Amino acid sequence: MRLRRPASLLGIAVLLLLTATCTRTDLDIESPTGPSTQSLTFTLEAHPNVLLATSEQPASVIKGIVRRNGDPVANLPVYFTVLSGPGEFDDYTTRIMAMTDTTGTARVTYLGPSEDEMSGDKTAIIKGQPETSSPDYLYKTIEVRILKGN
Repeated sequence: MRLRRPASLLGIAVLLLLTATCTRTDLDIESPTGPSTQSLTFTLEAHPNVLLATSEQPASVIKGIVRRNGDPVANLPVYFTVLSGPGEFDDYTTRIMAMTDTTGTARVTYLGPSEDEMSGDKTAIIKGQPETSSPDYLYKTIEVRILKGN
């Protein structure tokens, strides 16, 4: 009988300890989605975004604009890629890098196919992606429509 009493007391003590520690219903964990202390935004533009293919390769200026907390970000690499469709950049590749200037803008020239390289109207999808040190994957895509000339 003497062995039961210490075991019973130990069991009750453990039960009270567990009951006292299980009363919390919420956790103080910061949200992984924000609010952010720094906001990095990226926009992608094509000027013009509709090209007319003639005997010459039509060109469009693709701009990637990077801002942090509303202010332009200078000297940041931005990568541009032709994801699908015809055409290439002015260095004759489908992937190119440009640095942002003091206005936060990186510019590259996209060259569409000439009229004799096309059988009909085409669409090129171009992706722009600034280089970041965060684990977030920040990118935008834009369509450039190429119309076959008459």
